[in-house]
Amino acid sequence: MPTTDSIVTAVDDANWNNFMADDGSIQRIRDGQTAVCTAFGNLSIPAGATIDGIEVDMEGTALDTNHDAAVGGQWISVSNDGGSSFSTGQSITTGPWVAYPGTMVVETAGGTSELWGETWNATTAASIQVRFVWPTSNGDAVFFDYVKVRITYTVAASPPTKFTISSGTLKIKGGNLKLRG
Repeated sequence: MPTTDSIVTAVDDANWNNFMADDGSIQRIRDGQTAVCTAFGNLSIPAGATIDGIEVDMEGTALDTNHDAAVGGQWISVSNDGGSSFSTGQSITTGPWVAYPGTMVVETAGGTSELWGETWNATTAASIQVRFVWPTSNGDAVFFDYVKVRITYTVAASPPTKFTISSGTLKIKGGNLKLRG
């Protein structure tokens, strides 16, 4: 199945600007903070495609290597309506995190067949937003270098060709040719 992916291109607060480049510059999210990645401007999904799955990749480290358990899990959600509402939260499906300040690793939430409980089409998927909600002030933190979305989709079937022209011959499949004068 084809995919398209993009690192976030816009965020809701300048505090999260470091999420927008795979450059080793990190930003910490912690202590009751909420970060919203508001645009992934380089997603390309053909019109009419069926969205099969959505993955959120995050490169970083965490103070607690079992970060998802430390914050109660389900801290990552997505929106298909411009941020008016968000899906039920999810945890990472990979892991565990490497302890800060260790080597950054890529952790993923969602998957190639995970729709996050939402209905998607090419337009809503290309306009996806991702939210990270830090539920408590427990002294834990995640340090992100970048946030990336990957959309897996199936291309819409092309309508059958009704005719072909080859070597000056018109061939019609299962139909009639009417010429009007």
